[in-house]
Amino acid sequence: MAQPELITPFQAPRPESYAPIPQPLHRRDVRSLDLPPGPTSALLTLKFQRDTPGFLRQARDEYGSMVSFFLGGQLFIGAFGAEMVHDIAVSKQHDFIKGVGFERMRKVLGTGLLTNEEPIHLRHRRLMQSPFHISKISSYAQTMVELTRRHLKKWKVGEVVAIGPEMMSLTFDIVADILFGSDISGETERVQRSMHIAIDRIERTMLPGLDKFDSWPLPYFRKFKDAADDLYNVATTIVENRLRNEIKRDDLLGLLLEAETKDGEKLTPAEVSDETLTLILSGHETTANVLTWAFSYLSEHPQYWVPLAAEAEVVFKHQGADDFALQIFSAPIVSTIFSEVLRLCPPVWVAPRRAINDVELGGIKVPRGAHVLMSQYVTHRDPRYFDNPDEFRPERWQKDFEKSLPRGAYFPFGAGTRKCLGDQFALLEGRIIILEIARQMRLELAEVFPTAQPRATYRPKGRVPMRVLAKL
Repeated sequence: MAQPELITPFQAPRPESYAPIPQPLHRRDVRSLDLPPGPTSALLTLKFQRDTPGFLRQARDEYGSMVSFFLGGQLFIGAFGAEMVHDIAVSKQHDFIKGVGFERMRKVLGTGLLTNEEPIHLRHRRLMQSPFHISKISSYAQTMVELTRRHLKKWKVGEVVAIGPEMMSLTFDIVADILFGSDISGETERVQRSMHIAIDRIERTMLPGLDKFDSWPLPYFRKFKDAADDLYNVATTIVENRLRNEIKRDDLLGLLLEAETKDGEKLTPAEVSDETLTLILSGHETTANVLTWAFSYLSEHPQYWVPLAAEAEVVFKHQGADDFALQIFSAPIVSTIFSEVLRLCPPVWVAPRRAINDVELGGIKVPRGAHVLMSQYVTHRDPRYFDNPDEFRPERWQKDFEKSLPRGAYFPFGAGTRKCLGDQFALLEGRIIILEIARQMRLELAEVFPTAQPRATYRPKGRVPMRVLAKL
């Protein structure tokens, strides 16, 4: 008997348990509505595509915290005030589903936490809370240090390194080792290659309707499907091998396979595969981008290198001790620097949603079917919350500054039940890498400060070459 054709995430339909996607709203549908003001231009779509963060920020500056505009003939609402962000992400989150781009991400990540909707999302989040508890995250600190030091051995004083690709490689090695252990050692280049293609295709998703091109018989789009299927095959093979051979390991994959609710419910092998791909994608590129920005800012503000190096010496004296991760989390200088980079260059800089009910935000009715955009980039640069918002000023984060902010003003990892489950992992990893580099050397931009190339993530453009210098 012929085996049924395998349905990969790229081909899988939207789960029936998800809320249905409402019909988009066009101009004719909203003529009678009192929409917030916003930009109108024959070149609107071109301006949006050319510089989306700049477009959204200018719209906020000119029209206020809530704006409306049309892209591809469909209604978009930009909601940038802190209270609106909190409503969308927390208090009224059930009136929204994931927005433009996420259906395309699901072709690679299946029903992983980044893409899934209720009720699947809440079930997965409950099962994954324990593996991402701060006590477990802290146990990864030593691995992060060892892999960072191994990576830095290749760098020599006086040479120029491409810090963008270097950080991508380092953070990938860390997440792959902690997630899979030795299981992925022979597949590293294959996974990196396919993940690079998948990320590139996913990131071209901000306009509605782009997913219809994925079925076109053109090499560019065929590579997207091939890469997505390749990643699925690697992940499922590793998971199935663990289960078939009853391999028990204390890496993150082992914890996901063993995760269980009080009622005995567990993730299925297919769900574990989806979550591992989600962790690879979200666990290395975003952190690598933040680190590339961080070293760029440190090059522009070299006065922080000496205190960072001194802080690193103090922190790493605790290496191997039970409180090592606690020392990293409480180190004040690297913490304020990382918080400031997350403010200026949030790795996820826009959070698209879709209203599935009529909902009120900021006293204005948002109709069912509207695309709604929150933007970390725009809200984090609001002068109501941050003095001189374009300036790199880590000192602003001293004296519990974050606690003084209104809810929704600072959300680099999202908020509510959609807040990134791996935020503490990223904070620990990023701080370790910054401290270890400062302990050994300084970095100086070999070219001008990088410009942004924002897509799904807020990435710096180009390879960002930096010169390795001896520490002061």
